Amino acid sequence: MSNIIIGDGAVGTELRDRGIEVPSHTESIWSALSLTEHPEEIKKVHLDYIEAGSDFITINNYAVTRPLLERVNRGDELIDLTLKSIELGKQAIKESNKDVKLAGSLPPLETSYRADLIQDKDKMIEQYSEIASILEGEVDIVICETMSCILEAECALSCVQNSNAEVWLSWTLMGNRVNLLPSGENIVDACNAIKDLRADAYLVNCCGANLITEALASMNEITSKPIGGYANPELISPDTKNLNLTKNPESDHRSAAKEIDEDRYAEEAIKWVEKGATIIAGCCRTKPSYIKKLREVL
Repeated sequence: MSNIIIGDGAVGTELRDRGIEVPSHTESIWSALSLTEHPEEIKKVHLDYIEAGSDFITINNYAVTRPLLERVNRGDELIDLTLKSIELGKQAIKESNKDVKLAGSLPPLETSYRADLIQDKDKMIEQYSEIASILEGEVDIVICETMSCILEAECALSCVQNSNAEVWLSWTLMGNRVNLLPSGENIVDACNAIKDLRADAYLVNCCGANLITEALASMNEITSKPIGGYANPELISPDTKNLNLTKNPESDHRSAAKEIDEDRYAEEAIKWVEKGATIIAGCCRTKPSYIKKLREVL
């Protein structure tokens, strides 16, 4: 398993666990607040992941989007906050004296998991282009992550087609439904829909670990590109009867989720590798201890 790339885990929920104020991701600016209030803590989280064995860390720019910042009248700080997140990631890598890659995020522009809240195509391309232009030349990997529908992914990917960084695409299956995006689109159909756009790897993130296992098995059948996943430390009891769209996939997820520890997460990650995954990390509520365990077993 020596060719496995291991990433980092959660930043926002990890900051919160360390006693830092992290406001609501549905009504406020989530972990972006810490870029001005607690930058040293962000750097410390990055360093702890590197120490745990991460081959790459992702800068804390997930919540640095215009719509989110405008919730608290900070839209004009998008460039400064993105640059700050890059600087903190670079400082952590430098201080670690380790050969670690830096990833930047092209996240949902509005509340995550809500395919019904995405903006129109032109607006999304304009905003993703702005973020992509700040990341260009500063990060080794750009992850279009937690994508909830085909259109969102198309817009994010279209802005990094000529990037000098690696470009990864990561879907979310938030909720309790196997192989379905929050939009109701099937993940296999979604991968096929964007196959003419450059994406150097296909991933699945921010959902139950066992749902990622299922999704990777399906994706492995349709692509020869690197695949991978980074889950929440939970197992989901899937709802196979109700395929109707929901406006609250996150509550569906939580009501069907059972928390798992580092050992059980690593067990599931081994299944991902058996399904062809070569990129493994953690998402919300994972901690450096989860990455350390992944490093041990992989």
